[in-house]
Amino acid sequence: MDFSEVLSYFLALTCVVVGGIILWGNEAYIVPASGRSLRLPCSFFFWVLAVVFWAMAVVIEDDEENL
Repeated sequence: MDFSEVLSYFLALTCVVVGGIILWGNEAYIVPASGRSLRLPCSFFFWVLAVVFWAMAVVIEDDEENL
């Protein structure tokens, strides 16, 4: 397990936690111009980033096994 794989797993876990904090936190994140909340879109964005980082880590792990 090299540094880039560990970093990708760490970033994936961090994105999942941040997305959860944003979704279930106390702040509203209201856009003044429209009055809509950014809570759900921001959470979704961080969770998509988590999937991307997790996929990067799995690909790095698979590349090491194929050598």
